[in-house]
Amino acid sequence: MKHKISRRNFLKLAGVGAAATTALGYGIFQESSGDSIVEQDPYSVDSFTENLNGSVPILVLKNTEAANRFGGYLTEILRAEGVNYYHLADTTSLNLDLIRQYDIVILAESLLNTSQVEMLEAYVARGGRLVCMKPPKTLETVFGVERIGGALSEAYLKAELGHPASKGINPSTMQFHGTADLYELAGAEPVAWLYTDRDTPSANPAITMNRFGEGFAVAFAFDLSRSIALMRQGNPELANKDIDGLDGARTVDMFLGWIDLERIHIPQADEQQRLFVNLLNLLSKHPLPRLWYFPKDKKSVLIATGDSHGSWSSVIDDFLRIVDERGGHMTIYYTPQIVSDAGRAVRWTRFWLTDHIPLVSDILVSSYGSPTPGDVADWRARGHEFALHPYVENGLDEWRLYWKEFTGRGYRSPPPTVRTHRILWTGWVETARIQATYGMRMNFDYYHVGPSLQKKTGEWVYGHLTGSGRPMKFIDDKGHIINLYQQLTQLTDEHLIPMNYPGSGGWPQLSAAEAVEVSKYLLDRSVKYGDYCAIGGQFHVDPFQIGGETAEKGRIFLEGTLDYANKIGVPILCAKEWLDFTESRHETEIANVTWDSKASVLTFRLILPFANDSAHMVMIPVRYEEKTLSAITVDGLNNPADMRLTVGNTEYVLVSLTAQEHNIKASYS
Repeated sequence: MKHKISRRNFLKLAGVGAAATTALGYGIFQESSGDSIVEQDPYSVDSFTENLNGSVPILVLKNTEAANRFGGYLTEILRAEGVNYYHLADTTSLNLDLIRQYDIVILAESLLNTSQVEMLEAYVARGGRLVCMKPPKTLETVFGVERIGGALSEAYLKAELGHPASKGINPSTMQFHGTADLYELAGAEPVAWLYTDRDTPSANPAITMNRFGEGFAVAFAFDLSRSIALMRQGNPELANKDIDGLDGARTVDMFLGWIDLERIHIPQADEQQRLFVNLLNLLSKHPLPRLWYFPKDKKSVLIATGDSHGSWSSVIDDFLRIVDERGGHMTIYYTPQIVSDAGRAVRWTRFWLTDHIPLVSDILVSSYGSPTPGDVADWRARGHEFALHPYVENGLDEWRLYWKEFTGRGYRSPPPTVRTHRILWTGWVETARIQATYGMRMNFDYYHVGPSLQKKTGEWVYGHLTGSGRPMKFIDDKGHIINLYQQLTQLTDEHLIPMNYPGSGGWPQLSAAEAVEVSKYLLDRSVKYGDYCAIGGQFHVDPFQIGGETAEKGRIFLEGTLDYANKIGVPILCAKEWLDFTESRHETEIANVTWDSKASVLTFRLILPFANDSAHMVMIPVRYEEKTLSAITVDGLNNPADMRLTVGNTEYVLVSLTAQEHNIKASYS
């Protein structure tokens, strides 16, 4: 227990110790001046490109000289779906001996010369499987389609009901971005159809499958990789524009007229990626394993975050204890007040006295209130994340001021997740590039807020602004993958509930209890109806600082959402925990995939890159053709693997694995 002293005696102590305090402040002046940002390479390099030896079933081909630079994003789509076994090569490497080593070749939109066309035609005719984005006219015979001229831009597609690839896919029309070529069927079967708008079908296929010789060829009339990038990251033409009714150019501005509010409840990008994997399952010459989206067998996670604009440590601590009581962890995105180097040294001195001298700690805490390094260390020890919430009102260079202030208070370098104040955003992905340069690896700036999320009928919508509830890395317009994951924040108290603090619009004018129902709706869609989304929550600390009715609204929303997550078995994670799982899953390699067709045995090696507290689940198909999974061994030991889950068109057995290397054998009979 801390000792208490009167204010008179404290002032005496302060007077006697003023010189010592000043000396202490001067002694730590340089240390409290803050760390400089050590800039990093913001771009990601694909690690599955070293040996083009056919040891995995999938080869992705992209053309680095193509006008469409989004081809490399196909690999991020595969990883997002847990298909972590492919090799990546440029079309300049294309030769028949190379591609014959792979069961499936995925070709990004490319211009091909005559010899390359002939090689791909021979590959399919001899039993290969080819998937192509916007195939060139010279390959139309292989794909069983005929170009009729014209194109359809910024439209819709709908899966063909009854086709095996459409199983488990949302039956509604869904948006695509970019341009689709118009084809007629010339022997191919339709997998999905183009729609000119949400409700009007065309006579032209969006996706087709064709038997050619001994092999199969799948054609996308549009470029899936470009469409997914544009759906997730918004309209590049709206970058830096302030048009949504909220002050400032924000991420949400890039989705005005871009996201169909009648489809925002559907994770459209995720659904189309699952359709893509459904096709791979149909094409494959053997069962295809994959990694599950979430820790263990969970069908969602709630990522609990809360922005704090200078809140007192006692308020933050009380706030975090609400999360502690429910077995969860949370990220506090904290905005420190910017002071001079001298002022920071004095503040550091106060922090040191507060953390180390019980006699004065109560007075200093009640007088100043800012979190001390000791407070932050305690919260982190309890599993919470205390991270930076920078302002960029005057441009991205302000990052350096807030970084310096954060580190200069003794909080150490900021953890690698971030949300920017007011979700202000520069360029299409320039903010993402700068954040990656500063060592950030997960971003929560894409955010459900503001008047643009109301239909013309007056109805307010809730769901997935980016068409996705799961993390993927950013890509720029030159095709460079940025080493920063985008994770949507779907639940935001400032949007839902009118509160008495700046920026809290509460546009739908919901009560706190009604806002909890929105949380339940999104969590239920993920867990009970197969959306399989991570739900990002914004629970500001500021209302708890304000107190009164404002604090009560914030408490009801926070506690109600956390309680429901507990009720339906959804883990409550801080952003750093979700990042750790996401990175580990992304970098996990499934290697040496082998199918013994005579014995009906699938073997592969799973290499997890680093330790993670949350077990990864590898999914193995229950059936392949007429055979059923009969036994699984992990490192030579029988695995009961009694957990089952259907994703898309495939039922899987889930096998839990710890962070190390494993040899897995799946037998079918």
